Amino acid sequence: MKSYIDQLVNAGIEESEAKKEISILKSEIKDEEKIKKFIDERIKTRIPVQYLIGKAYFMDFEVKVNPKVLIPRPETEILVEEIVRRGKSRLAPTTAIDIGTGSGIIAIAMAKLIPDIKITAIDIDKEIIDIASENAKLNNVENKINFKVCDVFSKCFEGLLQSQKFDLIISNPPYVKPDELQKLKPEVYAHEPKIALSGSKENKTGLIYYERIINLCKGLINQTPKMIAFEIDSPLVNDLKSLLKKNGLNNFEIVKDYSKLDRCLFVFI
Repeated sequence: MKSYIDQLVNAGIEESEAKKEISILKSEIKDEEKIKKFIDERIKTRIPVQYLIGKAYFMDFEVKVNPKVLIPRPETEILVEEIVRRGKSRLAPTTAIDIGTGSGIIAIAMAKLIPDIKITAIDIDKEIIDIASENAKLNNVENKINFKVCDVFSKCFEGLLQSQKFDLIISNPPYVKPDELQKLKPEVYAHEPKIALSGSKENKTGLIYYERIINLCKGLINQTPKMIAFEIDSPLVNDLKSLLKKNGLNNFEIVKDYSKLDRCLFVFI
């Protein structure tokens, strides 16, 4: 096993990532020759191992993944855990919308952890929604989640917010600035979906999705959510604080990730 890890590290893959990937391969594949082939392809192409085997893990469950959706990150688990913890200290949310659901991991985790919640989960592309829907069925929560193709910048999204009352709005939106994309690891830049990293529209500031969601929520009458929960990028924190204050949203909290970087933003309405 160590030689496999060494091969990946020597190819430029971080040791912690290499250990995790070899552990995944060992648990999923028993044929050593197949493992060797996956490692060779991983080194040659830098395609993430999760795409090579077609699955990934989030919290305590499995989901199918392909290059249409991001690979789940441990940092996103913090977002879910903090939402659940806040639900216990306040009234637990009964309705939620997950904006930019991708593989569906946030919606699925919420459906598993909050007994009476009903979730609407949206994304811009039918193929993405098909993957998320399949993952919900895989985890036996399909009856708690309504998946819908809907662009954040469309009338469809405005209509959803105006016609339904959501206690909780959740989003891990695209926030990578276009000029930052090439600075990402090869696995991310070359193989993960640009639309999930930076968005479907020009996103020079990294803020356009936050601005859109906050502006629409602020304008809702009698449909105001109790909480908005965002995953964020640490360098955007000051700009996000200014955005909130400009919109009169002064009751918010920022939570750090395992690396002590600002990662989650909770806005209380």
